[in-house]
Amino acid sequence: MALFYCRRAASFLAPVAFRALKQQRLIHSALGAAFQNRCRSEITKGAAWVPSRAATATAAKSKYEENLLAVLDEEIQCAIESDPPTQDVKPEGNIPFEIEDLPGVQTITLRRKYGNEEIKVEVLSGDVDSDNAEEGSGSDTTSEGIQVNLTVTVAKGGGPFLEFICTGCSGEVSIEGMAVKHKQPTEAEAVDPIPYEGPPFNDLDENLQKGFHKYLEVRGITLSLSNYLCEYMINKESKEYTNWLKNLKEFVEK
Repeated sequence: MALFYCRRAASFLAPVAFRALKQQRLIHSALGAAFQNRCRSEITKGAAWVPSRAATATAAKSKYEENLLAVLDEEIQCAIESDPPTQDVKPEGNIPFEIEDLPGVQTITLRRKYGNEEIKVEVLSGDVDSDNAEEGSGSDTTSEGIQVNLTVTVAKGGGPFLEFICTGCSGEVSIEGMAVKHKQPTEAEAVDPIPYEGPPFNDLDENLQKGFHKYLEVRGITLSLSNYLCEYMINKESKEYTNWLKNLKEFVEK
């Protein structure tokens, strides 16, 4: 009989001790307040409750995202302060092109008519010319050493068009290559996927090179346009980078 009462006392005291121990642990747990009700329910059932991996991962993820958002805020502020976009980039002289600049797109497009020709210029920021950058390191001109890649097409109606691959930088416009192309592939092009496009431009006769440089110049591809596009693309790159950071932040915040 004494053994029976001892067992009943032990069985009665064990859950009490267990509840006291569990409550003490909850006081020191960071997740105790959030999971207190569930923990009490589990204790009442006589089973210990352990926070799930999903709950722990969610808490860790939230903390990580808070840190990420803080870094994004710092980077956005740094981008705005160190490289503020210029609102008014004005060319030197007249630029006879209409500029198409879509937010979130790396390139800009210039268009104009020249007689019966349609001139289109696609502009993409290029690499930094390290030689020019070093020479102009003491200059206040922000476009010093910056290059832009230009794809110039001269079309006459719906027939073949002339395409120039050019590089523009502060002080120079160079032609890297040129070719006559078709809007619709000809039978020869359909058979041969790599049509003949002529020799490298620098291998052409010097007078022929000068002639094609003049050909582009009278159509508006000038040194002043190159300088303007370098400044314009610096400004665009600054705005696009800042907007890109803001879009990242907005997505993470959701």
